[in-house]
Amino acid sequence: MNLETFIARLNTYDLQRDKDCIIDDLRQLASNRSLLSEHLYASIQQDGFSTRNSLYNAYAFVLHSNDLFTLRLGFWSPVNLHDEHETFIYDLNHSHDFEMYVVGYSGDGYTTIIREILDDLPLQAGKIPRLGKQRSVKLSPGKVLYMPALKEIHKQIAPQSMSASLSLLIHPEHSIRADEAWCFDEHYTPLYPGIAAQETALFTQVLSLLPPRQSFAAQ
Repeated sequence: MNLETFIARLNTYDLQRDKDCIIDDLRQLASNRSLLSEHLYASIQQDGFSTRNSLYNAYAFVLHSNDLFTLRLGFWSPVNLHDEHETFIYDLNHSHDFEMYVVGYSGDGYTTIIREILDDLPLQAGKIPRLGKQRSVKLSPGKVLYMPALKEIHKQIAPQSMSASLSLLIHPEHSIRADEAWCFDEHYTPLYPGIAAQETALFTQVLSLLPPRQSFAAQ
């Protein structure tokens, strides 16, 4: 399946109810081996060599985004040093304030450790919520993982080889959002709302130092 077909099909679904259809289509999209090359070609045609509209962070490309959802292609590298773990936000317990589907795209895939939040929201800093049993998912190629908003804490464990995954983020309806995303320590104590705020701020600052974009589409 190509990206255009995937987006067209997704626009016909009820994003809250048609989970099986979304999972099946995402798995089919992950069989397309030319997603990145097609994305880079389209980006160069539109924006030249500017990365402002095509990168989510230092290791993920935004393949498509609209008011309802965002599709990202992320890369996950094996690591040896502590700083490398922080770059890829490995081993950080956190939650999300949006629904997310993830499918393994290439490599052996990272491992996700997940625990369900059993307490009512919102969470409180320093107060450990009641949690379900720990489960582990290896995101090998074709494996799809669905994570509901605000109901799970998870962390990523680095893969053994360079890997990639496709992530479909369903944008939250802010009028009914019960809480924020949180970061937790190794004992699942809530520390602060927001995920990797320092890393995101640094990446945004680096992008701001790049020269203005130049479009080559008309050349």
